[in-house]
Amino acid sequence: MNEIVKYRNELNKVALRNFKSKELDLFIAIISRMRDKEEEVTFSFDYLKNLIQYETSNSIETFHKELKSMYNKLIKCVYGWETEDEIVRFVLFTEYTIDKKNKTVKVGVNKKYSWVLNAITDGLFTRFELEEFVRLKSSYTKEFYRRMKQFRSTGFWSVNLDEFKRLMDIPVNYRMCDIDAKVLKPIQKELKEKYGLKIQKAYNTKGRGRPAVSGFIFTFLKEELQSKKENKEEKKEAKTPSDFFIHRKIRMMDGVTGMFNTLTIKSINEQKNGMVVVKIQNVDDFYEQDFAFNSMEHFENWFRKYVI
Repeated sequence: MNEIVKYRNELNKVALRNFKSKELDLFIAIISRMRDKEEEVTFSFDYLKNLIQYETSNSIETFHKELKSMYNKLIKCVYGWETEDEIVRFVLFTEYTIDKKNKTVKVGVNKKYSWVLNAITDGLFTRFELEEFVRLKSSYTKEFYRRMKQFRSTGFWSVNLDEFKRLMDIPVNYRMCDIDAKVLKPIQKELKEKYGLKIQKAYNTKGRGRPAVSGFIFTFLKEELQSKKENKEEKKEAKTPSDFFIHRKIRMMDGVTGMFNTLTIKSINEQKNGMVVVKIQNVDDFYEQDFAFNSMEHFENWFRKYVI
């Protein structure tokens, strides 16, 4: 099995509260198969078990409980973002049906925000092998591994203490010595040898007394593509955002008439200076106009606001 998991980096901002190791495996396995699917997907129990290397000695009742427990935690995870103009929150998955009789799981994704799984553009997505993920033992290691893979091209991740505790879902009563022993030690034990992981603490030197830990600086080996073939496939799959955005419809108010118009994205052209020019056509009269954006990220933020 060499299943490749890919999703937008925004997913790494969500803390998966109280997820156990095997529940994380199930979640990531489902994510890996939901990409490029804007409808519901049905998984057989056997297929999911194979993806996550599930222990065959476990009973079917145990598997039912883990599927149910994973979803009960998943629906409490709210995704979203904030800008100066708006605050957006949404649930990524809209359906989750466990069919005990037919031994299947049916999952539906929120179509309006399916770009979290589908809009895979160069530099803006997290990528790793599912097989390696499921082999990790500690849930803390799995959650760190995902963030580490987000920064695979730089080999560097700096994060403040509060954000690290939130992302790793560290109990509020954990002291620094607890974080060292129960969080950082398992992470380093599982990832140091292969990735050369080094952990450096940052300190708040302001004020009197002993400086307190304010965050962490993680360094690790950069991910190098193994062959020209892999590099070629990577570029082919994530060449431009056109495959996802082209022909998508948006709804905007006409500044002259005050009426709302439905428009279609016709083309996206990235300029050498980093700017992005998007051609949009009115579905009623086919009038076309160009919109210029400072960057692809700027365009994607705008798209989220107006997409139908």
